[in-house]
Amino acid sequence: MKLFITGGAGFIGGHLIEYFKKEGHKVKAIDNFSHASRNPINSEVEYGDVSYYSSIAPLVEWCDFCIHLAAQIHVDKSVNNPEETVDTNIKGTLNILEALQSYGKKCIFASSSEIYGDAMSQVMDESHPCNPKSPYAASKLAGDALCRAYYKSYGTQVIILRNFNIFGPWQNPGEGAGSSYGSVIAIFVDKALRDEPLTIFGDGFQSRDYMYVSDAVKAYAMCVERANLLWGQVVNIGTGKTITINELAALVKKMTKSKSEIIHTTSRPGEVKRLCAGIKKANEYGFVGTTDFEKDLKKYIEFYVRSLKIKKEK
Repeated sequence: MKLFITGGAGFIGGHLIEYFKKEGHKVKAIDNFSHASRNPINSEVEYGDVSYYSSIAPLVEWCDFCIHLAAQIHVDKSVNNPEETVDTNIKGTLNILEALQSYGKKCIFASSSEIYGDAMSQVMDESHPCNPKSPYAASKLAGDALCRAYYKSYGTQVIILRNFNIFGPWQNPGEGAGSSYGSVIAIFVDKALRDEPLTIFGDGFQSRDYMYVSDAVKAYAMCVERANLLWGQVVNIGTGKTITINELAALVKKMTKSKSEIIHTTSRPGEVKRLCAGIKKANEYGFVGTTDFEKDLKKYIEFYVRSLKIKKEK
């Protein structure tokens, strides 16, 4: 199979490239490298921007299956720069859908749990109301809705995968000194290993559903393998379990034997209080996750120390 991956230099994209190549598929990937991971696989990713139809059309025509990951993914950045977020996340998705329709190709669209907004139930399944609280969430909901509309209007073969929080090797701790535009796990691990303060926004009782990246890869692979059963459908991927940011900070500090101070600051605009995935549907289609949060967090910390050569005197 020939696979085209947008956002291939991103955290999840790199893992998908490695997986599908090992499975014997031909893979081409593009990225604009605006928030690339540090995965060495990035050397195989070509420059391209989904905001421009000309960047993606030839590759959609070439492929059998597209996995559309490319997006401006940070909530804070979307609040500070909504125009960039809308341009990439909505226009870019529209470009992909137009190319899919033109060439009769198939796609998985990476949506986000952020579209749900604040939880109205303990577990959020695919029928949970959508109430986005940030420009990022609104842009992902728009992309999500465009995919469903193209399926209903044109029969475009697309699957919508709503990712909850994913972590693991090569996840980026930020985009420069002082940046808050990275994953909280990566940021906390990086700062804890340097004995720098771990900053929590708000009261720290925000809770998230964290899934190890190997499980995310399984979910994408499941969608490719069972695509004929899933066209036009929405599927959540996560663990169905949560941890608070306070618990996360304490656990990272303990595991790294850090001297970091844990401090609280003002809440961030657009932040959702709780996200917990309802994954019954994914399970019914064969997805079985194996994430063990503490064990996988320890693996990530060990990877981070090893790969980035962070040295710490005790």
